[in-house]
Amino acid sequence: MDVKNISDSRQRLSGEYQNLVQTINRTRLAARELAVESTEDEYDLATISQNRDLLYDLHESKFQRLRSIEEALKAIDSGQYGECAGCGEDINEKRLMAVPWTTLCIQCQEKTEKALLSSSLVMAGMDEPETVL
Repeated sequence: MDVKNISDSRQRLSGEYQNLVQTINRTRLAARELAVESTEDEYDLATISQNRDLLYDLHESKFQRLRSIEEALKAIDSGQYGECAGCGEDINEKRLMAVPWTTLCIQCQEKTEKALLSSSLVMAGMDEPETVL
């Protein structure tokens, strides 16, 4: 990856980082507002609970991406940006342009996703996904 593309990636990552920090702060404010809200109505309590769960999930996914961006910025600083953490090969530049915080090439990403799906199926009590004939 050339110096210009790395510089562009750094700018995109830094911008995304700042956007995520702002989003996380807004999510925290929304969660505080929900915490203050009180009601006796069961429907309202269920809605508040569901909204809290949703905000928590959003918050966690944003933090996960924030950590990924931090790792990508560290990789740029160490000269390892664009190197697949799975196989050590270079990650395709188009992939890095689409997902600048990625640490895996497309092949390793697919292997990881298949392994996660397989372990999820085993945990759910299924050995193989059922196929319809």
